[in-house]
Amino acid sequence: MQKGIVLLLIGIGVRADDGAPKDPFADDLPKVEAAALHEQTLDEAPADVTVISRKDIRTYGYRTLGEALNSVRGFYSSRDHMYTFMGVSGFSLPGDYNTRFLVMINSHPLTDNIYSSNGAFEQDFGLDLDLVERIEVVRGPSSALYGSNGIFATINIVTVSPLDFPAAFATIEAGSFGEKKAMFAGSYYLGKGANLLVSGSVVNSSGESFFFPELDSEQYGYGRAIGMDGERAYHTFANLVWRNWNIVAYFNGRDKAAPVAYDFSANTLSARASHVDDSNNYVNAVYGRTLWRGDLRWAVGYNQYRYADRFDFLTQDGGLLDRRSYALGDWLTSRLTYRVPAGVWGTLTAGARASVDLRNLQYDREVWPQAATLFSISKPQGGIGVFVQDEKQLSRQWDLDAGVRLDESRYYGHFLSPRAAISFHATARTVYKLIYGRPFRNPNTYEQFYADGVAFLPAPPLKPETANTFELVAQHRFGHGVRGSVNVYDYRLKNLIEAVYEDNGASQVNNVSGSKSRGVEWELGGKPRRWLDTDASFSWQKANPDGSAARFPNSPAYLAKGRWAIPAGRRVTFANSVQWMSSRLTYAGDVVRPVLLVDVTLTVRPLRAGFEVQAGVRNALNWWYQDPIGLSLDQIRGDPRTAYVKVSWNPGK
Repeated sequence: MQKGIVLLLIGIGVRADDGAPKDPFADDLPKVEAAALHEQTLDEAPADVTVISRKDIRTYGYRTLGEALNSVRGFYSSRDHMYTFMGVSGFSLPGDYNTRFLVMINSHPLTDNIYSSNGAFEQDFGLDLDLVERIEVVRGPSSALYGSNGIFATINIVTVSPLDFPAAFATIEAGSFGEKKAMFAGSYYLGKGANLLVSGSVVNSSGESFFFPELDSEQYGYGRAIGMDGERAYHTFANLVWRNWNIVAYFNGRDKAAPVAYDFSANTLSARASHVDDSNNYVNAVYGRTLWRGDLRWAVGYNQYRYADRFDFLTQDGGLLDRRSYALGDWLTSRLTYRVPAGVWGTLTAGARASVDLRNLQYDREVWPQAATLFSISKPQGGIGVFVQDEKQLSRQWDLDAGVRLDESRYYGHFLSPRAAISFHATARTVYKLIYGRPFRNPNTYEQFYADGVAFLPAPPLKPETANTFELVAQHRFGHGVRGSVNVYDYRLKNLIEAVYEDNGASQVNNVSGSKSRGVEWELGGKPRRWLDTDASFSWQKANPDGSAARFPNSPAYLAKGRWAIPAGRRVTFANSVQWMSSRLTYAGDVVRPVLLVDVTLTVRPLRAGFEVQAGVRNALNWWYQDPIGLSLDQIRGDPRTAYVKVSWNPGK
């Protein structure tokens, strides 16, 4: 296989020019900002990047961030019906909190200060996709720019500017399992150069019903979770652009019923009271201007995270114990960057980022039969990172992008994160990239400090996870709008942080032995005809602990994806996508069935008075499958066939 990969990489760029001329279609390439803190084309970026455009979101009917990311090469998801978990490079350990990559809105990280989670991919993600200009998916490490957690990928959601958004926009949706959603947004000129975009939406659904054979007894309600998958949520977003300022306010909240509990004795399905409430909010202000010969950007933000759950536990005498967990986080962040041409040194970007916790509190309470606080943990943290990046054109064909960042944190000391990418532009349409990085992830406060002494034992002093990552990327543009790429990667991780279970069922978080993630990905897509949009990808990946040939749980060996969209008349677009994922293991060692998902979307636009109608079917084959999860059960049924109808209104059209 390795010999074939090398031949394919060579074959993509067999013709080398003495000085690669500019391709006339280069300006059609999507732009990305998150790879190097400024706007670049995909060829220029020092990483392997996928961009999901605003047009892609509309054409294929992506209604959540999770749906959009499931279309991306090498990404896959699983769901425990409390949260959705995104996997990449074969890593999505059941029970983890999506801690090994970053999710950002307009370059502002959404990572909370308690669980270090980036796991909001459904209605817990508080930004409606109708407000998104593009989604940048930057594969590989990003700790050299962003610090902790940037190991496997960075996802940056860029919102539509208030200058480009219509004065009024509204949508209503209805779908399977009682799903209902309404959204309204608008953009307004306030005078004196100020433009404001505001949006709000509400979501409500009744959810599915489940039968769990493992819980088929009287004390657990005979395994029938009826009315325990509902969800209510609200999303609000505001963006003010005024002179040199860009200010964003993002507030949301969700109440999600939970059909399966963390603890086996809490699966009291007859009570139907298990649920989680969460929200992740922030206000961030960015000031940008040209200073001397360079570009200065300064950002300051207030961030807030809230989590609360309720689970009723069965007592030995058959009664119920109402126990609840809470997490409250408030923190401030600030980042300063300056990018300036430096002559023979290329272009330099230097910066610093600091964060300080105002509150970092976890506590558990027993509400019934006797109100009491069981324990309370407060471990505020703080940290600072300084970095420098150099982008230099070595010749007409060779580019070098190198950077390093030094982070210092209160509990885990300092860490040095280098990154280097060398690019060879073999022709105007062919580029090779060799990328190295040394990312890290600090233990979060939940992993290090949360313990009740019974089910969760105190963790020993934990070390940061580290990795050495290597990627070889080949990209080629075959013609106007058609692109191909191959990515070969090798990630070597050390001090992986995992929950280790004792014989009595209690768990303790530890650093475990190293692990590896290796893989190859192919992709080909674009617009070979004016009327056809298409894309296909295939991924082989293997993530396993050192010294073991067995893959990690929830780590498929193969992923295959394809999508296409064509006009079906003057006003109708038909879109179809197919995803196939090979079998996976659960924590118990069971093998779950491969997954084959077929989605269909039909869009009719524009109708009278600015209306547009979209209808879609997800899992059109009604494929039955199970997802590995990290709760009291280790697998749960995946979503069956669902359908939806969405009506949009834009009177400006």
